[in-house]
Amino acid sequence: MSVIRKLLIQGVRSFDPQNQDIIEFYTPLTIIVGQNGCGKTTVIECLKYITTGELPPNSKGGAFIHDPKLAGENEVKAQVKLRFYNISQRSMTCVRSMLLTQKKATVAQKTLEGVLSFDATSSEEKVSISSRCSDLDAMMPEQLGVSKAVLDNVIFCHQEESNWPLSEASVLKKKFDEIFAATRYTKALESIKTIRKNQTTEIRVQRTELKHLEDKRSKSERVKAEYEKSTMSVHGFKTRIAELQKQEEQTVSQIEALTVRMQELMGLQTIVEGLKMNLSQKVASYREMAANTNILGLTDDELQSLSLDIASKINSQDSAVHAKQEQRDSLRKQIDDLNMQLRQVSEEKNRLVSAQQNLQIKISGRATVVSEISLSFELVIEGMQDKSEEKAAECVTMLNKLVADIEGERKDLSSQAHKTETDLQSEIDKVQSRISEHNVTMATCSKQVAVNTQEIRNLQQKHDSLKVDDSMMQNIAKEMETENELLAKAQAQGNDAALGNIAKQKRIELVSTGEEISNLQTEITRNNQQADTRAKLALARKELENNEARSKELLSDPGYAAYQPDADPLGGVENKRFSMISQSISRKKQSVADLNDKAKQCHNDLSSTRVRLDMAKQSFMQQFEEMGSKSKRISSACGTDSFDDVYADAQTELNELIEMAGHYKSASSMYKAYIQKIESDHACPVCSRGWSNKGDEEKLVSKLKLDFTSAPTELLRIDSEIRTSERRLEELGGMRSIVRDVKEWEGHGKADLEKQIAELTAKVDNLSVQADDVDMEATMLSTDIDSLTELLAKSKELVALEEKSQRAKLQIESYQNELLITGSTKTIEELQSEVAELQSKEILLRRELERMDQEGFRKQREIGLRRDNIRRLQETQDKYNMQVKERGSLLKRIAELEANSETNKAERQSAQELASGLLPQLQESQKRLADFRVETKQRESTIDKRLRDLMQSRDRLTMLSKEVEDTRSLLACPPGETEYPDRLAMTNAQIEKLLEQDSGLKSDLEKVVHELLESDRTADKLGAQQREVSDNIRLRANLNEQGKLKEELQVASEKQARLERDFSEIYKDDDEHEESQVLAPDSDNEENMEVDEDMQLDSGSRKRQRGNSGERSGQGAGQRYAGKRLQRRREALNSQLSQLTSERAGLQGEVKQLEDQAKRLKQELATDYKNIDQLYVRQLVQCKTEELANTDLETYSKALDAAIMRYHSLKMQDINKIIRELWINTYQGSDIDTIEIRSEVEGARNSRSHNYRVVMIKGGHAIDMRGRCSAGQKVLACLIIRLALAETFSTNCGILALDEPTTNLDQENIDSLARSLARIIKSRQEQRNFQLIVITHDEIFMQLLGKSEYADYYWRVYKDENQCSVFARRPIASN
Repeated sequence: MSVIRKLLIQGVRSFDPQNQDIIEFYTPLTIIVGQNGCGKTTVIECLKYITTGELPPNSKGGAFIHDPKLAGENEVKAQVKLRFYNISQRSMTCVRSMLLTQKKATVAQKTLEGVLSFDATSSEEKVSISSRCSDLDAMMPEQLGVSKAVLDNVIFCHQEESNWPLSEASVLKKKFDEIFAATRYTKALESIKTIRKNQTTEIRVQRTELKHLEDKRSKSERVKAEYEKSTMSVHGFKTRIAELQKQEEQTVSQIEALTVRMQELMGLQTIVEGLKMNLSQKVASYREMAANTNILGLTDDELQSLSLDIASKINSQDSAVHAKQEQRDSLRKQIDDLNMQLRQVSEEKNRLVSAQQNLQIKISGRATVVSEISLSFELVIEGMQDKSEEKAAECVTMLNKLVADIEGERKDLSSQAHKTETDLQSEIDKVQSRISEHNVTMATCSKQVAVNTQEIRNLQQKHDSLKVDDSMMQNIAKEMETENELLAKAQAQGNDAALGNIAKQKRIELVSTGEEISNLQTEITRNNQQADTRAKLALARKELENNEARSKELLSDPGYAAYQPDADPLGGVENKRFSMISQSISRKKQSVADLNDKAKQCHNDLSSTRVRLDMAKQSFMQQFEEMGSKSKRISSACGTDSFDDVYADAQTELNELIEMAGHYKSASSMYKAYIQKIESDHACPVCSRGWSNKGDEEKLVSKLKLDFTSAPTELLRIDSEIRTSERRLEELGGMRSIVRDVKEWEGHGKADLEKQIAELTAKVDNLSVQADDVDMEATMLSTDIDSLTELLAKSKELVALEEKSQRAKLQIESYQNELLITGSTKTIEELQSEVAELQSKEILLRRELERMDQEGFRKQREIGLRRDNIRRLQETQDKYNMQVKERGSLLKRIAELEANSETNKAERQSAQELASGLLPQLQESQKRLADFRVETKQRESTIDKRLRDLMQSRDRLTMLSKEVEDTRSLLACPPGETEYPDRLAMTNAQIEKLLEQDSGLKSDLEKVVHELLESDRTADKLGAQQREVSDNIRLRANLNEQGKLKEELQVASEKQARLERDFSEIYKDDDEHEESQVLAPDSDNEENMEVDEDMQLDSGSRKRQRGNSGERSGQGAGQRYAGKRLQRRREALNSQLSQLTSERAGLQGEVKQLEDQAKRLKQELATDYKNIDQLYVRQLVQCKTEELANTDLETYSKALDAAIMRYHSLKMQDINKIIRELWINTYQGSDIDTIEIRSEVEGARNSRSHNYRVVMIKGGHAIDMRGRCSAGQKVLACLIIRLALAETFSTNCGILALDEPTTNLDQENIDSLARSLARIIKSRQEQRNFQLIVITHDEIFMQLLGKSEYADYYWRVYKDENQCSVFARRPIASN
């Protein structure tokens, strides 16, 4: 039975976040009283939050937590702690915490970690469970023994939601479904239905599996017979394979020796061909270089010496150019430095001109300010009409005097005010001191009273918690006596020896049953022998059918139409077909070899031509890219114009800029002379005429000064453009050699290379066509050979299939004779049925033994539990004795504290009366002081304003005078400078001096640039000479390399000829007719080769080549003839090896097939048919068990549905019975006889649901109460319904909280409600866990409940001086 004991609240709603407020709940009644808004409902909200985790309605956004603004902090922590006994009477504590953070515009609420702990006892330690590890919202209802829906809607129902029984139909249905847990039971029915459906499907699957196991058991016998047959055939084939492997090894050794000789010959042929190709490439390269080079008639040493001389000249030329470039860069740097100085001096001049103009403006402004100040402050400044400096100084002196006078007046006023204020404040301090003394006395007494009250509350709580009386001691004694009797009874039952004898008999019977099962399985094995023979016969027939089908499939190939031998009654048809196909393959292979030789010659010629073509293309691309890059460079510099025009334009532009610079230099002097002439003569310097208007003269002078001032800036800009033009002209001069190369390339170089590439491309195309034709013919022959090879393999397989068919026929005949033997008298089905019965019996015996073991363990555990209960009761009894002694000492201490509190209260009242009498005198003194301060502040403000205006005017005039002086200092010459009248004249002289230096440096720069252009032309000529000499040196090196290649070719050809002669001696018995066929065409090829070499070598080489052509032709023919003979010899050995390999492969294929078949059959017996008999019996038992379980599920489903309906009906009857009784005893009106809750069932059996409505009975008629009752009737009806639901659904949790139950009730119904609650308490006061919590603001209702004598105290909720809610326990009698 669960009971709540204490509740701690901190930082929730209006409860102080810095202090912890605790309320204790009594049994059977706890009353909480307080005014509206004091925090009573917060108790219900906290109880609901701690038990369910649900926040109150409309409390989102942190409304449930104390406002941080009221607490004066950025964060407020809230905590709710509940101490209670769970349904097992174990003391527990639950803590939930929250955090509310105040941000700029909003607040953020965060739920902190919660803890649920089992309090420590004498025998158990404290155990805590965190919300991170478990769901506290689910654990709390379990520990309280009531569902979350009942806690939320009945026990701790919020005041705003207390009228839910009369809400709309959908809301009412949802509430009652949650209370009745209808959804859970409906889900249970649906789950049972789903399980039955799945179980039915599973039964069908199990039956199918049972049929499948029965078929597999019969097939396993046939597989065993086929496995033995395959093992015997493998041994015979392996013997023949060993003989064929020996013959193959001998043939392979002959082929390897022949292959070594062929590789040596082919290696020499490859070397000779590579040397010839390199030689032809060198000759072609020589011709290409000679066509583009001017051949010099000098020796090699003279060429090397000439190259070194040219390189030396180029180096010396580079050194001179480098020195000139450094000189040019130095001059440019000096010009840049002068231009920088000129810009700086020009900027200084502009600044000085601007300062001179500003000086007059500032002097005029200062005179204006002096006049304004004189008028504002009525100052009289006599004389000094044209002396602005003296007038400004005199004005500042007069202002300083006025400031000093006003400051003295301000000081006198402050001194007098301070004295008067000090006297008034002294009078006030005396009165406040006397009041403070009385306040200290009041605070000390109040503090002592609060301390005493808190200590009394703590002592009283401790006293109340020690609830020990004689009845409790007697109950403990009775419980201990009962537990001792139960312990003795359990120990007597645990020593019963009869259970051991029964268990021994069951084990003997279990062993006997196992032996019977083993004997029956042995007999089943003997009867399976005949089934094994039948399985072997079926496998043999299946094999025969497979072989015949495979033979028909192979013979359907259309390739056999060309190879049809004569019929042979002895069965040699396939061997003849095999010989025909082998001979055809040999002929086609010979043709392929001839075509490969021809293709090789074509590819060699093609490779040589392609190398020459790639070299030509690479040379073309290199020159094309180089010329393209040079053309882009010329285009970027010249655009669409010609180079000569651009170069001429650049020279013209440079000359124009130089002339313009000279113009500006002379214009600067001219403008200066014009300005001086006009200022002195006041006439035009050109026409010598004056001006009728002085303004026109000033305008002209201003314009000339502006042009004179801007002339240096324009001169700097033109100098910058001159340097840019010089650099561009220099770049164009360096591009002359590039322009010359591009013109040569576009004139004839590009056309020559394109012509050479076109000729080589045409030759490559012709050779490619020839090579492709030969390759295509060879590919077609190779495809025919592959097709014939496949036919050969199929023919070999046909022979093997015929032999296997003959063996299968013999096995079929043998198995048919063996089946004449009979087996046992019992069938396998009968024996398996007996085994199944014995196995079922064995299972039942094992279960019985397990049950008996569990029964013995349960009795031992019961004995241990009884002993633990006796020990716990003894500890409780000792605890009660200690509490009786402690209660007496607590009552004595409480009486002493109450007497002390009364004395302190009297002293506090006296001090309060004395302090109140002094308040009028204090207020009068404070008023006089405030009036005096206002008057003084107004006078000071007037004086301060006049003083502030005087000081601002003085500071303004002083600042203007300082600016005038600063400007004059800026325009004056530096100290010690007497040559110039002012700084501006000095700056103009500096500009003229810098312009003269710049003109000299630019003249030197032009000379250096001209010398550099001449040096570039000389360097281009030397570079052309150096390239010409380098090309001649490379031509001489190419001729030397050609000679070396010819010598290496002669040596390799002689070595090849010797090797061919050796091969001719070994194979001299070859056919002479074949030799003539080889020599004839090859001679033509040699002649073609000779002609090609003739074109590549010089005249002397061609003569020597013709003299040796006959000898080389004979050598070439002999080489190819020897190669053909070696090839034919190797093909003959390969044909012999192919026949041996084909025969061995066929046999190995048969062996592999038979071994795979035997392995597969053995694997099937070990996997597919493993323990097939046991599996069949197990599956049979499984099917029967699941069918019985499915029947039980159907029965349970029907019973559960009926039980749910019966449960709902009984609960509704109990609820309506309690409602009727409470309504009659409580409601004092006569218009409503009683009220009820009606429920109607809707839907089919598997989807039933209930709809609810509250009705009122009037004259035997039921009318819906929603919308037809008054506010008071509504409140009373909802209250009674909640009481009935709590009575019905809270048997394990006897807690019920009523928040403001008297709302909208008249006094008569309030009295009746109090009497009804008293009767409920009386009827359930014997129930230890019954707790009724009533929260009300009605003092009369509280007194009515207090008269029932079920509560001695009540809790008063009020707000302290900080407007925070506080609990205070009060006795009901003193209220």
